[in-house]
Amino acid sequence: MLNLPERFVLFDLECTSWEGAAARNWSGPGEHRELVQIAAALVETKGFSASATFRALVKPRINSRLSDYFIDLTHITQARLDEQGFDFADVLSDFNAWYEKHELYCFDSRVDGSRLFDRDVLVENCELYGLPFPFEMERFHNVNEIFAKHGYVVRQSGASPEVFGIKIPARPHDALNDVSGILISLRALSERLK
Repeated sequence: MLNLPERFVLFDLECTSWEGAAARNWSGPGEHRELVQIAAALVETKGFSASATFRALVKPRINSRLSDYFIDLTHITQARLDEQGFDFADVLSDFNAWYEKHELYCFDSRVDGSRLFDRDVLVENCELYGLPFPFEMERFHNVNEIFAKHGYVVRQSGASPEVFGIKIPARPHDALNDVSGILISLRALSERLK
């Protein structure tokens, strides 16, 4: 029906940003897409439930001070990041161990294969910090292609439940909330296809 493995990892992230950065593709002076938050769920396709979750805050190395724009968007404060954040290398290692070589699904609004934003941010961070990329590229998939294949247009991961007439359960632009929104949407899609 949805052509998904029995178990897979669904993940989302938040990266440093500034007013207009996305429109500029982070090409402004000093703009880098440094990871700030990553969250994931190990999804059991039967019932579309999460059997385990992963969540971490990451302290950016280059732009260590969060912009007001980013704080307003994500509600991740500088104080929270300073207190609860870890270095990217440590989080990358932890996530690599946690995902146990399952297929990795993340959301991108483009369904033409031209990019995969969250994967690309991980690659960029490894390059920025001189770290090897520990994942196999072919394990990454765009979950939005599943929605598009069945005629649903989803523009934003955390707001995806609205496409299925479901109220958004939690504020978007929090990585775990966005993962939960996508999971709710996959469950709704699978119900509609029965």
